[in-house]
Amino acid sequence: MPSRGVIRTAIGSASAPVVRAVYGRLMAVAEDLAPTSLKTHRYLRLSLVLIVFTLLLSVALQSIVVSWEPLLFGWRPLSSISHAFYTPARDVFVGTLMAASIALLALSGRSRSTTLLDICAIFAPLIAIVPTGIADTRAVGEIPCPTASECIPTEYVGGAKAGIAVYTVVVVVVVVTMAVIRRHPRTRDTAGVAARGSARSATLVSIIALVTAGTVTVLAFSPALKDGFPFNLWPVGSIHFAATLLFFGVFAAVPILHAGGPVEPGETPPSPRQRAIYRWIAGLLIVDLVVLVAALLFRQVFGETPVVLIGEAVALALFAAFWWVQTFQRWDDPNAPSLIGRVSSRT
Repeated sequence: MPSRGVIRTAIGSASAPVVRAVYGRLMAVAEDLAPTSLKTHRYLRLSLVLIVFTLLLSVALQSIVVSWEPLLFGWRPLSSISHAFYTPARDVFVGTLMAASIALLALSGRSRSTTLLDICAIFAPLIAIVPTGIADTRAVGEIPCPTASECIPTEYVGGAKAGIAVYTVVVVVVVVTMAVIRRHPRTRDTAGVAARGSARSATLVSIIALVTAGTVTVLAFSPALKDGFPFNLWPVGSIHFAATLLFFGVFAAVPILHAGGPVEPGETPPSPRQRAIYRWIAGLLIVDLVVLVAALLFRQVFGETPVVLIGEAVALALFAAFWWVQTFQRWDDPNAPSLIGRVSSRT
């Protein structure tokens, strides 16, 4: 399949209109000739950008629409993106996080980077399942809190516990299924060092998934602990907040790894400009997480300023920026990351 660089070189001497026409036609042909695995990984990466766009758009609309029926416009920004759970944007909020988790798992490979993405996929559903606490009832439609402290309304507790029950069962089923698949002769990786690295990665992700599922299950259903749910995770308190920090904290390491060069066999090396972008994304994301923690710990200091909303929006924008750069850096990668080990072991 011809790469974009080869195509540009072949038509470099033509006039501008001809260049655009020929380039467009050749790129269309190249896209048609791309193997299914390559197209799948291209669009999985790009879908993560579109998922973030969808979530931010829903929050923006919810901030300027005071009422959907009848339709009334105004300005009432949410305290945070997570507070969309208590608004008509709830379905979009939950759906985008679930879709992001599936896309991250589908990009599974054999590098440290993809191992971190698998770990991120473990925490993403919990951000959607367990809602954030209500600290400012005005921002979520005057939903009452039964106590003076941060809470989630009683009618939402049952939904969160049901979600955790389903989450735990799905985690166990996925871990067992993937273990069976890895041991099957047709899918077993026998490529020496690569196989051992893949096994260690899979074991690590499985352990983290099972520990996470077990922990939230105990917190939700244990007679001794369930009364404080979902603010009974020591020392952080909020399960939602812990899952959010873990998701973005783990993800922050991914652009750092990519800034150092290729992380997968056969990966298109990042250009100097792309490496610089990865470093900026990682640095800004770490700073943003520190700001988010400070905003939540000292929320009284910031008053009505939606610092958490801005911080979460920045974190999501950086997440999307990484996947935008990744999409085009690896547009012409010959093999999908999850297939490389098996291909190399049979050649």
